[in-house]
Amino acid sequence: MSKADPAENRQVPRGGSRRRARDFAVLGSCFALVLLLLAITGEVNFIVAVAAIIVLASIVFAYYIGSSSFLPVGEASPQPVPEEKRRLDSAQLLRALPLPAFEVDDDKRIVAFNDPADMILRLDGRTNPRASTVIRSPALLSAIDRMSQGGGDGTVSVEVDSGPDETWRAHVSRPTGSAQTLVVLEDLTPVRRAARARSDFLANASHELRTPLTALSGFIETMRGPAKDDTGSWPRFLDIMAGESERMSRLIADLLSLSRIEFSEHIPPSERENFSRIALDATEALQAVADDRGVSLVLEGDPDEALPVVAHRDEIIQVVENLLTNALKYTPAGGKVRVSFGQAGSMAEARTLAAQGWVDAERMTLLQAAGRPGKPDASVWLRVEDEGPGIEREHLPRLGERFYRADQSRGGKITGTGLGLAIVKHIMAHHRGGLAVETRMGKGSAFGIWLPAARL
Repeated sequence: MSKADPAENRQVPRGGSRRRARDFAVLGSCFALVLLLLAITGEVNFIVAVAAIIVLASIVFAYYIGSSSFLPVGEASPQPVPEEKRRLDSAQLLRALPLPAFEVDDDKRIVAFNDPADMILRLDGRTNPRASTVIRSPALLSAIDRMSQGGGDGTVSVEVDSGPDETWRAHVSRPTGSAQTLVVLEDLTPVRRAARARSDFLANASHELRTPLTALSGFIETMRGPAKDDTGSWPRFLDIMAGESERMSRLIADLLSLSRIEFSEHIPPSERENFSRIALDATEALQAVADDRGVSLVLEGDPDEALPVVAHRDEIIQVVENLLTNALKYTPAGGKVRVSFGQAGSMAEARTLAAQGWVDAERMTLLQAAGRPGKPDASVWLRVEDEGPGIEREHLPRLGERFYRADQSRGGKITGTGLGLAIVKHIMAHHRGGLAVETRMGKGSAFGIWLPAARL
């Protein structure tokens, strides 16, 4: 948009002055004509009429000059608004919006945006980038193009998948009189997660609860029918029924915990905690279980060292307890379970310390930490080693899946809900951390976790 010529701005006020002068001249001429007619008809002396016309002309001229100083500035010409000023006002308006929003001009460049949109689009300080270089959704680009060409009516809504677990609804509109297309993003991720969590919960619960319920109903029918009078066998039946009932309770608790974690997985934690204290508390909580099994539980690390992390304390304790519970299950009496933890200068170093402790081991990364590319973020790590039978290589890729059990490769007699490692995996994803396993057949297995340390 070119700047207005100052000469053009001066022509408009001069034209307004000419119109006002013409109006006063017409008014004065009308009065002078009336006096002249009265002088011709003899009703007024000619000299008096001429004097009256002179006085009237002086009054009109004086009034015209005096009233010009009170002329509102707005009656001149409205000054055109510079393009930079209009963009500044647009940017201020976008910053006031709570939702991510940005504007695209007719050249398909992003000319204004607010902070939430900057985080989503990852503009990284770029000035007026092309929309096609930062927007990966063909549907959204098509809607913007259609709206900029005047083919849209009102607001167009488009759903955008920005990742495997994120869904947005983009509202594309062209405000009246605007030269830009406005795009407002609405986060549909919580709604979709809730729907998917409900669906998965119902499917998994109905499948996994069927087995214990079938066992309970079978023993109840047996005690009511063939074994009605065989009271000597009832204690054995009741023990089996109690075990199945306890298994159902654990399964429901794990399903509810997993559903809750998945629902809020996209929201990063905000509490500042001491990772050393978390490791110590979780280890002490399972010391009694280790004593009952005759297993030595060893904590390697300085519990007094301050290792600040941004995390949900209860969730990280649940991670450590789940890993320790598995290690205690598979370690025979007289064996040892080691828990070690510490701090590293980067995610890569933390992963090495947590999951690459044995030279002759098979290993697999079950969850890659979501660190910043090229940024050596300080991290904390924890490693749990057992002396169990180990895990066969073909089972490693599926560890962390819901209800998947590798018990047969680790002894064949130990069963669980199959949700322990799935919960660990989802909690670590919630904390933008990582999870890995390494194993040696006949010697033991080790699970390691790592996550970003809190910034000082």
